[in-house]
Amino acid sequence: MSQPGRWLWGLVPLALLWGAGNLFLGEAIERDVGRRAVAVAAAAAGEAPGARPVTARIDGRDVTISGEALSADGAARAIARLRAEFGVRRALGGLSQVVAQKPYSWSATRRGDVVTLTGFVPDETTARSLVAAAEQGLPGLRVEDRQSFAFGAPAGFASMAAAVLAELPRLASGKVALDDMRFCIEGMAATPDAYLALRSALANLPREGFQPVACTLEAPSVSPYRFSAEKLSQEALRIEGFVPPALSEAVQEALRRAFPAPMTIEDLTKPASGEPPAFLTRVTRALGDLARLRQGRAELEADAYRLSGEGPDTFEACQALRLQIAQGDGPDSVARATIACPPEPPPPPPPVESLIPALPAVPDPVFLPSDLPPPAPAPVPETPAPRIEATPAPAVTPSPPPPPPAPVALAWSATRGPDGLTLQGQAPDAAARDALLAKARALGLAGAVTDRLAIEANLREAGDYAEATGFALELLGRLKAGTVTLADKALGIVGEVADGAAWAELDALLRRRPLPAGLSLTGEGAATVVPRPYRLSLSVDRSGLSLAGYLPDAQTREALRALVEASPLKGLWRDETQLVPGAPQGFAAAAAMAVGNLLRLDLGSAEIQDDRVTLRGLTCRDLIQREVETSAASGLPAGFRVDAAIGLRQTGCVVDPPATCQNDLDTLTKRNTVLFAQGTSVVALDAPTERVIGEAVAILNQCPAARITIEGHANNDGERGGFDNLDLSARRALRVRDELVRRGIDPARLETQGFGTKRPLVPHGQAEARAMNRRVQFTVAK
Repeated sequence: MSQPGRWLWGLVPLALLWGAGNLFLGEAIERDVGRRAVAVAAAAAGEAPGARPVTARIDGRDVTISGEALSADGAARAIARLRAEFGVRRALGGLSQVVAQKPYSWSATRRGDVVTLTGFVPDETTARSLVAAAEQGLPGLRVEDRQSFAFGAPAGFASMAAAVLAELPRLASGKVALDDMRFCIEGMAATPDAYLALRSALANLPREGFQPVACTLEAPSVSPYRFSAEKLSQEALRIEGFVPPALSEAVQEALRRAFPAPMTIEDLTKPASGEPPAFLTRVTRALGDLARLRQGRAELEADAYRLSGEGPDTFEACQALRLQIAQGDGPDSVARATIACPPEPPPPPPPVESLIPALPAVPDPVFLPSDLPPPAPAPVPETPAPRIEATPAPAVTPSPPPPPPAPVALAWSATRGPDGLTLQGQAPDAAARDALLAKARALGLAGAVTDRLAIEANLREAGDYAEATGFALELLGRLKAGTVTLADKALGIVGEVADGAAWAELDALLRRRPLPAGLSLTGEGAATVVPRPYRLSLSVDRSGLSLAGYLPDAQTREALRALVEASPLKGLWRDETQLVPGAPQGFAAAAAMAVGNLLRLDLGSAEIQDDRVTLRGLTCRDLIQREVETSAASGLPAGFRVDAAIGLRQTGCVVDPPATCQNDLDTLTKRNTVLFAQGTSVVALDAPTERVIGEAVAILNQCPAARITIEGHANNDGERGGFDNLDLSARRALRVRDELVRRGIDPARLETQGFGTKRPLVPHGQAEARAMNRRVQFTVAK
């Protein structure tokens, strides 16, 4: 008979054994199943650097795998082999096909005392080696590792990354970067020599198929900024100091113009930024002055200019050169120029005859009768003495008279200033000097007439003196201020006139042929007369653009007309300007800035007076208000100042479509200023850009008939190093257009235009400039 109570007690040890087996052997079994599952799946899937590895999660004998396979076929084989593996009850999950990261980007950035490595690397070994290289190359700096693993590294990635990372210590701040098969070095070099080494590295780094792209590489800023040129002889020249890389070719061209004859030039200059305003103009002037000397040195240090050396080899020519430099190159040149001249030749000796005093005349003797002498006695014969013959004395030939002294070349000037008129130089005699002073006083100019004339009796061609100096005084009387010079027959005039009409009258006098007394205007800059102030007035409204005042040349006029022709005001151009030379340097660029910004406004006006720009206007778009005020201030040439005040219109703004589309698009731009990644020329669509384009499509669909201009903008990163921000901004705009078309927007509605750095929202150099100025915005045609 059965006794259940007894055999039930036998189940107890069995249960204990089962529980112990699960407790102590289950984990080992799961580890074994997981290890074998990963091994067979990985073998089938294939492995590659950067691909997400195969992993397995074990639940009993159920295995769930995840990871990436090199192909869809490899993913299917991995699941099939896993199901056939001993000990696996169910195979769950799966592997995705690995997709190469595009673009495959990596960079190392130096900011302050921190080096940051970011981007993609194929594996942990590469990541660690790059971190170690950064720590070794930049000791004492903190290295932050933000690298992540990704599949798709180009061939040679690790060695190329190490090569560009080795250049990072030469940057004071900046970054080195790889982007697919492109590489870039950008930032500010630590020293001028480091800048040259980085430029060399861009050309000579081991490529392995990698190509450099144009990036922002800036020379270091130095202070004080020095430049010097030394003329060692007529055949040798040495230049030293600093030159901005962007002006290097222009400085070489200035050298070729100043010294056209073959010359050995020792160039010891180094690249650097921080140059003073009008640096190229100052260098051009210094080289021109130096070319007139036999030997000498011209030096620029910040705003100071010094010239020293040996003038021409004759006293008269050297004195004329001193006068030309002092009066033709600026009123302060005399204090900064030290030119050694030969000693003045002694006056010629007087004729020998003039040194022998005249003897008084001796009258013939008169004999009275009482004084007659007694008669002479009879002659006594004498014994003849022996004959002695004397040798006659040699004839004395008188010495020839000395040659007459050479005529002295005329060196004369008249200067009109706030205190009156000053005459200096030479006059042939006192009568000519007095007549000249009388003519000067007859001009009726304000102030006194100062006489610094010296009498030179041997003045060359003194007969034309009165006519030549009289004509020079007539020219001077038409100036507000300035100097007229005479160097022999060469006439020079430098000064200012009150307006364009006075300039035209003076120009007509100088164009008269022949000039009085055989005078001629010779050499570049012999006549430099300008109206001051130099003015240009502009205004814009729906009727078009109006101009009045002065423009320097026809090219400037045509450039301004082209801006209008490319705007919605095409053909609406009213020009009342006069072409007058002598505009301040940069005037044409300032005028183009004013016209370009006026055309962005609904109505406005601008006044340019010498180096001062006043801009006023109204717009319906607050984005344009901010853009015009900022770009007006940042787009001016060096030395110009601007007063820009743009207001928002309170009336006259349309609120119906397409104006509502414009407002929505402006809001979208202000909310998402950063479009596309910064740095290289790659235009890759990132997540923020994708979102902005999606919103733009929705807005454009609300005004299906409106035509849109897609405007690309950029910050000024890389301008000094030659980076083409204009091209980059144009390609950004084009990429947005292509994406809009791909999402259904009619391409006939869309135009693109790149503005580069010309229209910043924030002044370049401010902290937020990189984010705010790197943007794409939309303008709806009115």
